Amino acid sequence: MGKSLTVSSTTLRRTPLSQKVALTQAFAEFALPRFDRGELRPVIDRVIQIAQAAEAHRVLEANSNAGKVVLSVI
Repeated sequence: MGKSLTVSSTTLRRTPLSQKVALTQAFAEFALPRFDRGELRPVIDRVIQIAQAAEAHRVLEANSNAGKVVLSVI
């Protein structure tokens, strides 16, 4: 099934602000409760300390991540 997967996306650059606000509110109503219940989870590849930000850039440039690369400031 993975070979037949299609990912599509769009940008909102030319979308009117009122429509962007409506989309954001609709997403929040749909997704935030699901994150709270654990039905949705962010995919985090790794957490890197802010002092190693250059390493985080190398990971992203190499496209070797399978999820988000998070910079930790704590």
